[in-house]
Amino acid sequence: MTSFENLSKIEVNKSGIQNGEHTRALVSENRLYFRKGKVGDWENHFTDEMNEKIDKLINEKLSHTGLVLK
Repeated sequence: MTSFENLSKIEVNKSGIQNGEHTRALVSENRLYFRKGKVGDWENHFTDEMNEKIDKLINEKLSHTGLVLK
């Protein structure tokens, strides 16, 4: 089983450098890929517009299932 702790120890996840590549164009900030992973933390990253779009999409996708999210 993979845990966040194990993933955070992998060199590419620490440095953003993959396979010894040192070209800055290929290096991405890890904060763009990893977050805290805490329940509800999405509220710190989503705008109201993004939240509305996600709610609409989920409701459309689940409409035929009988499931209702509250």
